[in-house]
Amino acid sequence: MSGHRWESIEAFERVVRFNSFSRAAEELGVSRSHISRQVSALENRLGAQLLLRTTRKVSTTDVGQAFYLQCQGILNHLDEAEQAVQDQQAKPRGILRVSVAGAFGEDFIAPAAIRFMAQHPDIAVELDFNNRLIDLISEGYDLAIRAGTLKDSSLIARRISSRKLLTCTAPAYLERNGTPGNIHALTNHNCLLGTLDSWRFRENNRHLDLRVSGSWRSNNGRALRHAAIAGIGLVQLPAFYVEQDIADGKLITVLEEFAPTDTGVWAVYPHNRHLSAKVRLFVNFLADTLS
Repeated sequence: MSGHRWESIEAFERVVRFNSFSRAAEELGVSRSHISRQVSALENRLGAQLLLRTTRKVSTTDVGQAFYLQCQGILNHLDEAEQAVQDQQAKPRGILRVSVAGAFGEDFIAPAAIRFMAQHPDIAVELDFNNRLIDLISEGYDLAIRAGTLKDSSLIARRISSRKLLTCTAPAYLERNGTPGNIHALTNHNCLLGTLDSWRFRENNRHLDLRVSGSWRSNNGRALRHAAIAGIGLVQLPAFYVEQDIADGKLITVLEEFAPTDTGVWAVYPHNRHLSAKVRLFVNFLADTLS
């Protein structure tokens, strides 16, 4: 597209945005007559009237309004592309607001964020711990760290770490109740529940969420771990919760051949804007650190 075409489109977009030729001229640093000539040239080139002009106001025709919306989108994308280049050239700075959840956030994301800040002193990090479903855009977060299997959403997700789920229990529980031979045998066992009513497994080369039930429920992974060690029932937790207990013999894994392979830890962020330098740096740092 030639420079003159860009200039006329930009002039038209500003006139409609500010509903004024004078304000558009002021915004672009040119004369009012120059703006008028640019818009007239655009209408002549398109063979359509875009604006209705009177001595008191400016308004768009139906064709003009439709064209304005398309031009606005094009110019917004151009602004974002320019900003993305500037971000890559500039030294990242500012506040990075991150939503995290659970023990993984406490034990892994927080220490990593501290090391990240040491390398990038011009970036301030705010970690907000919560388990609720959040709206990143309206609540002002740059990104969120979430674990598990991601559902389809309007967010972009990048896997920053693997996440192994283990099903386990105390030796005393197995002595009393026997060892489940397959996942469907869990209907005869006391399953300690977290936030969800189901556990994740892999059977016959496909993943499935199996509904389970039991006498203990908690939205806290460490509380579930303590209940399992006490012999109350079976539990399914990320490996980092229980690896040391398994090594110490406090817990025993079961159903290992049915362990899922599609869970992970994800950095998620909105796709409606380009990825800023500070977010890109942090996500890359987490991926390198946690891998």
